[in-house]
Amino acid sequence: MIKRATIRPATALTAAVLSLSALCAVPSAAGGPGSAAMQMLKLDTSPRALGMAGVFAPVADDIHAMNYNPAGLGQLYFPEAAAMYFSGFEGSRLQYLAFGVPMPFIGLAGLDKPAVSASLLFSQAGDFTYRHINPDGSVASRSYDAQTDMVLSFGYGEKVYSDSTRIEGREFRFDQYLGGAVKIIRSELLETYSATAFAVDAGWLIMEPNLGLSGAVSLANFGSGIKYHRESSPLPAIVRLGLAWQKPTVMDQSVLIAAQLDSSVGEDLKTARFGLEYHFQKIFDLRLGYKAMDENPGFTFGLGIRHETLSLDFGMGAGGDVYNTSQIGLSYKFTGWSPRDYKKKVIYKDPEDRPAAKPAAKERPARQSAPVKQQAPQQNKGPDFYWLY
Repeated sequence: MIKRATIRPATALTAAVLSLSALCAVPSAAGGPGSAAMQMLKLDTSPRALGMAGVFAPVADDIHAMNYNPAGLGQLYFPEAAAMYFSGFEGSRLQYLAFGVPMPFIGLAGLDKPAVSASLLFSQAGDFTYRHINPDGSVASRSYDAQTDMVLSFGYGEKVYSDSTRIEGREFRFDQYLGGAVKIIRSELLETYSATAFAVDAGWLIMEPNLGLSGAVSLANFGSGIKYHRESSPLPAIVRLGLAWQKPTVMDQSVLIAAQLDSSVGEDLKTARFGLEYHFQKIFDLRLGYKAMDENPGFTFGLGIRHETLSLDFGMGAGGDVYNTSQIGLSYKFTGWSPRDYKKKVIYKDPEDRPAAKPAAKERPARQSAPVKQQAPQQNKGPDFYWLY
């Protein structure tokens, strides 16, 4: 007689958790692409950056800078908030919230007002259905969240250098920014095993505003590994190098061209990214990008619509990524907002392109009418021509 082995529900669930943990978290021996845990930390959180193939470290001029190059937070002129949402393949979801504000005091370098920021990232990797056979032969099933992750980040950035220098008879101006961020990472597998990790980001940004050139170096996700059960897995640490060039074209239009090289530490993976953004009349933004040497190479596209301080951005990738297929985001700048803790309105640093205020015109005294001179009556001089006979 053949006996049928009965698998206990608790044992089967534990085996499923360990199998999923091995696939998602344990690094492979070769250390190739995907061997690091928490791959969601490599995803784009900005639809604008996604439209340019993820090239944003040398740009870093809005609240999303804290995820690509926290040094760019020093370029925030007003408080700014952003939100992004995406629902993708097999119930996978990604939500992102961020807020940054310039401080009303001079930073550590003594040059300009710094900025601080905070962000919250949620990701869900879909559902996992667990089925087991009961002793009576019936089949029972239960649905679990396959993997749920949360990342809480705090960032800081400020200008640390600003000076002009002459090179071969030509004057150049260089502005440099430094910034950093800390991350608290929380992950849970199948609603059973949870893990916590900590990571830091850092960035450096140099700009020549007269030429529209900028360069950047940034580090992301450097920290402790994450441990679900027994073995600890490294985080996807990334080193980014980027260059960007922005130039006005005609009227209120401008073009931005950028390139970036990402090196994933410990995964033996490098990605070359190229991005283009064109601004139309300060209202529309068209974006195009391309990723090479990547797990999912291909083109990306993006569109932005701006109205005063409100921006709506859409990005789409053609590389087949689960999360990065398409994203939509909203951002808003609080140009008239000030902290309540201060009695007088806080004056944030002004953008360079803002014209200086004109001095108030002095009131002129009323102009007195000059006396009218009476003209003497003219004598009749006769006609001006004569008939000749």
